[in-house]
Amino acid sequence: MIIRSTARLHARHPTTYVVALMLVFLLIGLNGCSRLPAVQYSADTVLHGSLGGHPIEHVVIFAVDGLEQGTLVKYLTQNPPRKPGGLHDLLGVRVDPSGLQLTKGIAVQQPTTVFPSYTYAAWTSMFTGVFPGAHGIAGNNLFFREREVARYFTEYHIDVVKVQLSDDFLSDDINSRVKTIYEYIGQRGGQSIVVHHMLTRGSGQGAIRSDFDTLLSYQQNRSDAVDENALWAAVKSLKDFNGAAKEGAELRLPSLMTLYFAGLDHAEHLSPENPEQARLEYLTHIDDLIAKFIAGDPAIVRNHHATLVSGVTPVDPIRWRGLRDEPVMQRTLFVLVSDHGHTSIDWDKALGIEDLNVVFTELAKTSGKAYRLETPPLGNESFLARVRASLEFFSNGTVSGGSNIVATLNGGALGLHVKPAQGQWKDTPDYQDDIAPILKHLLLILHKNEQGPEAVLSKQGNRYVFIPYRYDGAAIQLLPAVPLDQSPLNSPAYPLAVQRLNGLASRLPTDPQTAPDIVLLADRSKKLTYLNKRDWRVLEELDVVTHRHFHSDHGHLNASDSLVPIIFVRGGQEEREALGTICEASLVDVTPTILDVLGLLPSFHATLQNRPDEMKGHSLTHVIDRILNKSHPTGSENICGSHITVPLP
Repeated sequence: MIIRSTARLHARHPTTYVVALMLVFLLIGLNGCSRLPAVQYSADTVLHGSLGGHPIEHVVIFAVDGLEQGTLVKYLTQNPPRKPGGLHDLLGVRVDPSGLQLTKGIAVQQPTTVFPSYTYAAWTSMFTGVFPGAHGIAGNNLFFREREVARYFTEYHIDVVKVQLSDDFLSDDINSRVKTIYEYIGQRGGQSIVVHHMLTRGSGQGAIRSDFDTLLSYQQNRSDAVDENALWAAVKSLKDFNGAAKEGAELRLPSLMTLYFAGLDHAEHLSPENPEQARLEYLTHIDDLIAKFIAGDPAIVRNHHATLVSGVTPVDPIRWRGLRDEPVMQRTLFVLVSDHGHTSIDWDKALGIEDLNVVFTELAKTSGKAYRLETPPLGNESFLARVRASLEFFSNGTVSGGSNIVATLNGGALGLHVKPAQGQWKDTPDYQDDIAPILKHLLLILHKNEQGPEAVLSKQGNRYVFIPYRYDGAAIQLLPAVPLDQSPLNSPAYPLAVQRLNGLASRLPTDPQTAPDIVLLADRSKKLTYLNKRDWRVLEELDVVTHRHFHSDHGHLNASDSLVPIIFVRGGQEEREALGTICEASLVDVTPTILDVLGLLPSFHATLQNRPDEMKGHSLTHVIDRILNKSHPTGSENICGSHITVPLP
């Protein structure tokens, strides 16, 4: 895929990234390979399920990175033209004086992602149906305590290349005791096709990875070209799936297809003037691509770079008749979903690894104790730093032996992993001896530099607690911990914060230990964020191709980062009346819902039978069935009215 998080490396150090890419391509024999090879399929198993009394045999997921719920509602409300097969047509959009309604789609009123609201944690949660505390991917930066291994998917690090080109790099980090949706489907003989997404475990030959042209387009900030290539790859994979079918033969679909659009997230990170307007404009492009996929197009093309520095040229047109008039449309469930939203930030105020080094260097001097922060080999402006970052291809990610602090920077959330003074990484640090001294010094320096956090959290056992404190201008006084449900975070401004934080920390003893010991939320009222920007320049050129600076970010618990669309559409649904909505749901509910529709929910329950309910998703099919069948809801059935309200700002 083109992961959203690689933009920092791509946009600011294209030479480093291209050199690293070419090295990897050379090592695995892919250098110069632009076209996707034909995918061979052998199984013809069809999974028979139902929804609302109608047969369902296939599911198509439109996974749009970085799409906030409020942005989609605004787009559907303010952009009335309907393209055949586009979002308005597919969802059955209706706008009246009271707002937005859908006659074909069933939307979630408050659809919430996981925490941190970052790409890897969110998509892994969605495609496994469990929270990060169970699957172990606790952000785009994460640290595995028991393995002493760190991953840096958002930085100038070769990890961002490895995950694109290795089938197992991300999969090997995901808890082997949980399964992906593709594994559940494959174990019943079903086929999956996954187009340009980073998570493919269980999809086998159906994993369609980005080719060199697509990776280079992303590096050059050509988001339109990236998503156009995703559509082309999806159509080509379906052509391959159908094989040498005769002209006019009924189109076949796999049991599950995931079509991943990465460009929206990339584009809005780099939009300097009006990020929301940039989102709305780019959503028009996504709408066009979905319309082509559903309604067909005489010539769907991919974008090709003749050289590493050239623009793109449309090549390899494919005639595509679309799904709209195919019988298979009636037996298909469509899911529109995203992983996180965005909040505006100030690039000059972003706190990175160098800032944290200042904190711990001074703390070591003043306390007389050894504090050493793990510093990842990230490519900054120097040649040696770029070489060192590229050579990380040969590393397994093990942190240095002398480090006793690992920082994981995930936009709105800063995590600190602390090694006990008299112990190992596998041991739990003591709050008074190990955590409190760090917090006092860290918070004092942050406040002195006008970087005070919005909230402070500490992990105690398998739960997080809220840490209140006082700052008097000269010192920090830590106050007694407060349970999350009694803290300021338990409010509508932080959707499902208690559940999401517990989902980060709670785990079985055998699960990956990736939850940070300390979590700081960036103060979004000051446009603060945490990221290893490594580029201290303030000025940038006007051309978007040269953009290095981020103007929005995510990872927080706030509504704008956390509320993402989750909409289910039964293909061929033709309703004149507006459909009701699901009041509340989490991203982790998507996988059990799809498995339930396909008749595979018992496998999900069997795999996760030992996990507490709060750590896994729950099927929404009962609610969807009642909405489709126009059943009158009871007070406990999670069914709301038909108008989709705009979330909190």
